[in-house]
Amino acid sequence: MKKYLLPTDCNSYKANMHCHSTLSDGSMTPEELKETYKSAGYSVLAITDHEGIFDHSYLDDANFLTIPSYEREINADANCWNNVITCHLCIYPKDRSNINTIAYDPEYTHPKFKWLHNAELKENMTYLGEPYKPYYSVESINYIISEAKKYGFLVTLNHLQWSQERYGQFSQYKGYDAVEVFNSASACGGLDMDDSLYYDSLLHLGNKIRCVCADDNHEPHHCFGGWIVIKAPALNHENIMRAFEKGEYYSSTGPEINELYVEDGKVHIGTSNVKYIRMLTGNRLSKLAKATDQNGITEAVFELRGVQDYFRIEIMDNNGNKAYTNAYFEGDF
Repeated sequence: MKKYLLPTDCNSYKANMHCHSTLSDGSMTPEELKETYKSAGYSVLAITDHEGIFDHSYLDDANFLTIPSYEREINADANCWNNVITCHLCIYPKDRSNINTIAYDPEYTHPKFKWLHNAELKENMTYLGEPYKPYYSVESINYIISEAKKYGFLVTLNHLQWSQERYGQFSQYKGYDAVEVFNSASACGGLDMDDSLYYDSLLHLGNKIRCVCADDNHEPHHCFGGWIVIKAPALNHENIMRAFEKGEYYSSTGPEINELYVEDGKVHIGTSNVKYIRMLTGNRLSKLAKATDQNGITEAVFELRGVQDYFRIEIMDNNGNKAYTNAYFEGDF
């Protein structure tokens, strides 16, 4: 019997889950962001402006959905911004009406985050829980994650290379939902385009988390670098966020994953034309299917016997672009 890991009875919605507007430090207005992404075939856009959550539902239509969300930063002390070690978290409400920020620091300010200098916008901001002044530590960051989860939010851990976080620190974070394996703004700035090794390192620790490719766009040239394809029955907040929470999506910088299922102890994957398809696992039983010529391959079948802890699939096309499934654990297959 086939067990589909990506639903087949749903629609596919292309989404950017990390994005900034002129409300904080982005160069495009929310309206310009919608026009930009919708014209490029996107159906979902999470506008994650820094430190404050805004309702952009006035931009929604039958074929386009905005997700109210925000990015929270927790910085270590340093005498120069280029040396600052920081943790950035994107925070998304599961309930569309939950337009609130959590663990709010009333003393926080930043010269580039424009809404913080707008009295009307600040006055209309609403909060959940007690005010909280964070400090860069495992305890403080885990507290913010726990507060987000308590009040019904999903959390992603962002751009670990750019953040300059050390493994001994971020490996102790608990309770978040996903980690970025590709960040377009970071890649445009010259950093490594593939953070998936961090993902495996966190999975090896027993974290049952998912992965995300995202733009984190502040400028137009950051756009369209990485996205996720969400499998959901309808384009509304409830369905999109339920699918995001359950991991019913894949992440990509180019290639497509058309089918993914397990049958008789084997995982089957169908893709767009790619150079290779590989299965990574919690032990050494990783496997590779590779094209023997320029014609590429579009499918692979891998034996799951002996796989420990989890498996996930990566594919790469002839241009070096990748797609990533989430990790699947015992009970998922």
